[in-house]
Amino acid sequence: METLNIRKLIDYFMVVVAAIIAIVFYLNFDLEQILWEKHEQIIMTADDIKADTTIDYAGLVAGDDILSLTTAKEWEVLEYYDYATAVPVSIDKTSVYSLAKWIGYYEKSPSGAARRKLKETEKRIVDLTATHCPYYIMELQDGSRILVQMNRGLARQIEKGKNIELPLGQKIGMTKTAKNLLEPICKELNVSMNGVLYTIDNYWSAKNANIITYGKYAAAFVVWLVLSVALQSVIEKILLRHK
Repeated sequence: METLNIRKLIDYFMVVVAAIIAIVFYLNFDLEQILWEKHEQIIMTADDIKADTTIDYAGLVAGDDILSLTTAKEWEVLEYYDYATAVPVSIDKTSVYSLAKWIGYYEKSPSGAARRKLKETEKRIVDLTATHCPYYIMELQDGSRILVQMNRGLARQIEKGKNIELPLGQKIGMTKTAKNLLEPICKELNVSMNGVLYTIDNYWSAKNANIITYGKYAAAFVVWLVLSVALQSVIEKILLRHK
């Protein structure tokens, strides 16, 4: 009986280990970037934008005549709702998130019934869901820093040291709550709080958000299931050898 109980405890432990590995896999599986790189990306010039200012161009590819931010002065004089791009020297993810623009204020169940109101701005320790988008601190070529929101996949590539030009970004404001939550880190790192460079393609994100979320869940579940069986099989073989 004691041996049986020990075996059960070992099995449970292996399942927990597999679950931890699956969570790590979920957090690092960059399905968003895989899908992003496969979709057709449209190049937009300054003339294209001027031709119809009612369209949201954020997240599209910046043409050669689009301002590429390199200094704090360029950012400070940039008007709100004007477009620009940048090649970040580095980025740092903050713990502050804003509600994704393609998500409603109320989270809905599969039946369509509203369940709970989502916060417009919040702090997170772990980035598990795509209902909110993180604020990043971006360093420009002159060493100055500004706030930016971007595709998580692009952010990971930049964090790995890749030299990437951001998609078209629009200078937008932020909520009072976001300002209050970001103020301490911005003061500490001397980050401009004069707006945010928003570079996310809302149309693409709305179309792919559920695919990314449920695709990552499904992949992580498969990893957990396979590892649980594999680890328990390994333990089984080890125990048989020692009998």
